[in-house]
Amino acid sequence: QVAGAMTGFPSPCGACKFLRRKCVNGCVFAPHFCHEQGAAHFAAIHKVFGASNVSKLLTGLPSIDRREAAATISYEAQARLHDPVYGCVAHIFALQQQVVNLQARLESLKAQGQQNYAP
Repeated sequence: QVAGAMTGFPSPCGACKFLRRKCVNGCVFAPHFCHEQGAAHFAAIHKVFGASNVSKLLTGLPSIDRREAAATISYEAQARLHDPVYGCVAHIFALQQQVVNLQARLESLKAQGQQNYAP
């Protein structure tokens, strides 16, 4: 449920709540940052990217793409706070290393299986 101008309730969306401003009708953040948890998510976004930059980015996108963009920006902001140098790329590197390790283990197990079942 989205609060603020989008639903007619007096409480602002999470972004407007964090920014301590009135949530107006048509607020670009309201559909993506709910009143309950949106402020915490938006805090990271604001710290890393800035509210104005994110507002411009979301406004410049077709409305159908905004939800995914907001989720992606939120994920990247959280990752940047955790690892300021690499951000979410650190997750990608870790996953790539896991794939390499698992592929090596699979090849090792295949070789071991072939040795066990060789005539």
